[in-house]
Amino acid sequence: HVQLIMNKLDGWKMMKKIQLIIWSILVLCVGACTEDKGDYDYTPLNDLVVQGIEKDYTVEQFSSLKIPVTITAKDGFSEDHYEYLWYIWRVNNAADPDTLSFKKDLDIEVESVTGEYTMRYIVTDKETGVSYSVETDLTIVNSYSKGLMVLSEVEGNANVTFINVVNTVTEDAYEKVNGEVAGRSPRGIFYTGEGEFTKGLVVISTGDGSKVIEPTDFSYMMDFSEMFYFAPDPCVMECLCKNMYGYNEYVIMSGRVYTRNLSFVEDMFVKYDPQVKGDYEAAPFSMYESNDPFFYDQKGKRFIYDDYGKMISVESASGAFNPAAMEATMVYGVAFEDNVRAVMEDADGHHFVIAAQKRVEYDDDFYNSYIRVIPIRKVDLNQTDIGEATCFAVSSKDIDFLYYGYQNKIVCMSTVTGNVLATYDGFEEGNKIDYIEFDRSENPNRLYVGVSNGSGKAKSGSIYYLRMSSNGSLEEENHFNNICGRVVDFEYNK
Repeated sequence: HVQLIMNKLDGWKMMKKIQLIIWSILVLCVGACTEDKGDYDYTPLNDLVVQGIEKDYTVEQFSSLKIPVTITAKDGFSEDHYEYLWYIWRVNNAADPDTLSFKKDLDIEVESVTGEYTMRYIVTDKETGVSYSVETDLTIVNSYSKGLMVLSEVEGNANVTFINVVNTVTEDAYEKVNGEVAGRSPRGIFYTGEGEFTKGLVVISTGDGSKVIEPTDFSYMMDFSEMFYFAPDPCVMECLCKNMYGYNEYVIMSGRVYTRNLSFVEDMFVKYDPQVKGDYEAAPFSMYESNDPFFYDQKGKRFIYDDYGKMISVESASGAFNPAAMEATMVYGVAFEDNVRAVMEDADGHHFVIAAQKRVEYDDDFYNSYIRVIPIRKVDLNQTDIGEATCFAVSSKDIDFLYYGYQNKIVCMSTVTGNVLATYDGFEEGNKIDYIEFDRSENPNRLYVGVSNGSGKAKSGSIYYLRMSSNGSLEEENHFNNICGRVVDFEYNK
């Protein structure tokens, strides 16, 4: 009986594929006929207008997907006069389609594996064979496949909460899958390895070291130290610096910098080279967005860059500040292509924000290139609460809006004038700001905010999605109450 059932299932699948092939042939034939400019007698077309299909859909695996369709025709529409087909194929893999339905309106349980798909809807006139089609994008996700990873501290342990793109929350995500916590004293969570031939990986960094996990299900893969020729001890990632074109990436650990090349390699787990040499202590902030990497040296109080395996200082420059002699510690820094914004603190505890631009120049005599940091401006931060700020953020949508969190407020100030532009305090009473970060993947206007009561206990923290307006003000998009501990870091899982 089992074999009989399997034979029937195989036959049904084969039938679906045959039907799909026939439909495809019909569409191709119709397309060929409509392109033919010969002198023939044509059957008049009852032109259709298909409405109700959106430009994209995101749905969880094993949940329902319903798309009611409205069809109108020039000479009137009769549902019985047409045949219908819904099918999908993975992006860049049209040779392996999957049939969803043969009904006018789509109403199914989604069983396909997670991923990015193109979905096509075809309506065919039974009498004339003329077909009309509409295409849209379909993303199928599960509890872990796409969304926001939240790293928090619960009673000293690293804890990961996952919020997928349809807002399903999975608490204790790493522990549920692996049966243990990721480590003590969480430091950061990172998505690495976005090269053409390398595997995307998630790294959870704690005071005990760093663990590599599978992004699709959060299962443990290896210790991060295994990805180095000469790993530091402890192997605690502080910052990930990624080239915007995916050529290579740098990691910062204990102030030292390591790099690996991701271009033109066919190794899914490319190892990191030995540390970049030099006398420096790199600040844990990414200055690497365009093609040439540079960093800030907390020890030498200067901007530096990697010159073929050795860190060297940028050239001195006059203007608002000297990038080769800053005489200040970097509190927060970020780069967008060649533009830099950073919050600095001098020896007297005074804060200021700098705007700069990176420039690559060439020495034709020695056939060499070097990086310059061009000062644009320096603005003193005179707000009385700036010393209480626990976190900062800048969005790529407007790099001259600087946001900082303190107590239970988020303040937006102009890095051009130093003036406060807006303040947001719409959080539940008793919560304080733990961490803020703008989305760098798909929603640059979205600010992720972690708040908690400070106890560090389970369910003491909440997550807010705030949307930035053109004037710098913030408004709530969504919030998720009591789903984590004290938030340490955010990362978007693609």
